[in-house]
Amino acid sequence: MLLYTCVLATTLVLSLGQEDSESELRTKSKRITYEDPDPYKNLIQWLKDGKAEVSKVSIEVKSEGYRTLRASQFIRQGEWVLFVPRTHYLSLEEVKKSCLINRKMIQLNYIPNNIQTYFVNHLLQENRRQNSFWKPYIDVLPKDVSGFPTNFDAEQDALLKGSPTLFTVMNQRKTFQEEYDNLKEAVKEFQRYGYTYNDFVKFRTLTISRSFPVYIGENEQQQLLVPLADFINHDNNGFLQYGYSPDADGFFMQAVRNIQKGEELFYNYGQWSNKYFFMNYGFASLTNPMNQFDFDICLDRNDRMFKMKVELTGGNICWGNRLVNETDHDTFRQSLATVRFAQISKLDDFLQLEEDVQNYNQFWPGWHTTPKTIELEKATFKALRDLLVSELANFASTIEDDQRRLNDPSTPEFRRHIIMLTMREKQIIKKNIEVCDMMLSVIDKTSEQLKDLMRYYNYREIARFVNSEIIPMKLEAEGLA
Repeated sequence: MLLYTCVLATTLVLSLGQEDSESELRTKSKRITYEDPDPYKNLIQWLKDGKAEVSKVSIEVKSEGYRTLRASQFIRQGEWVLFVPRTHYLSLEEVKKSCLINRKMIQLNYIPNNIQTYFVNHLLQENRRQNSFWKPYIDVLPKDVSGFPTNFDAEQDALLKGSPTLFTVMNQRKTFQEEYDNLKEAVKEFQRYGYTYNDFVKFRTLTISRSFPVYIGENEQQQLLVPLADFINHDNNGFLQYGYSPDADGFFMQAVRNIQKGEELFYNYGQWSNKYFFMNYGFASLTNPMNQFDFDICLDRNDRMFKMKVELTGGNICWGNRLVNETDHDTFRQSLATVRFAQISKLDDFLQLEEDVQNYNQFWPGWHTTPKTIELEKATFKALRDLLVSELANFASTIEDDQRRLNDPSTPEFRRHIIMLTMREKQIIKKNIEVCDMMLSVIDKTSEQLKDLMRYYNYREIARFVNSEIIPMKLEAEGLA
């Protein structure tokens, strides 16, 4: 029996090895080994051997978590900074056909919850191969991904207390675990190769942070993993753009302004919030203009009009909202309108709302609940203020605590990004509380008093709303409309 088991195991290993070898031969027939002790030199030589153009850049390694590129010469506006041919970047098309696990998935009609799983499987496969064509690329991928929130421990999670990002982190972990478990169950080869959950999460994290969405044809957008280009870091004022050249059949980075020799290279990863950057790249910024705070606004089940409101909304009782630092913004008005809907307590106001929205196919409180009375507006601003005060109290630290830790040079880098993320969320909440306080301090004044006050700069945050909504209601109530 023992002999039979050994023979069976050996046969299985040889079978998998044969399939693996045949796949490798089909995809990349020529093999050149790169054995310099410096993996970054190997990467550059591998790219050059593949006809990539990388002579205008040099690698600078500041730490395991911070590698960057610098211009090795003056680069004029419009010039390509680097070029990587199709043979030396990974596309979805490439990884689907060259990875055994991916081919098995396609045969089984197994559809992953995210296309990046195809890239993960390919990297797991190539990482296992001794003489992989992709070895120079894999050797320079970060070994430590502990700075990404999916890999945080309980102590690090506690630093996110109060932030909506913590819910996103928990949900991402659940998604990763489900994908890993489903793959093991559905694709037997995945389990037989012994890929661990930690390995799966590591490469899943790396693919998220290194993926370039690129239009290959007119309407065909693909995700690409591009060696060397993924060293370039984010800046709001980035001066590079990238794309695919059909003539050269490859990926390029292009200068949108003149670049001086020795200058660090940056491109803008996109107009995203700190939460997006933190989840996908592991960093946050105090100067990100797209910072926001996400929160839910829900109906009160004890509200005597609860059933009427639920019926009007088609069964919804909670709505996701967000606030930004600029309070004269649609996000603030939508949040205010949602709270306004929840605060309606008079039947006349509700019936008026029903009449206002009867021609809409679908009612959404944040878009359709307009001001009705001064009394309702006062209740709305008070309720929004109370909700935001409660949200602020949920955080693990104060803004003052955060500032002290940021000023402390001994604060670890990963913790600094957590602090910047949560600090900006708290600052946004505080700013919106101040606007509510400002509104509550003036809402009981007469129309004439309000007109005089709104001329002052101190009230610029609420001037447009007071002038367009509050003063007309005041004039009507005073019989002056």
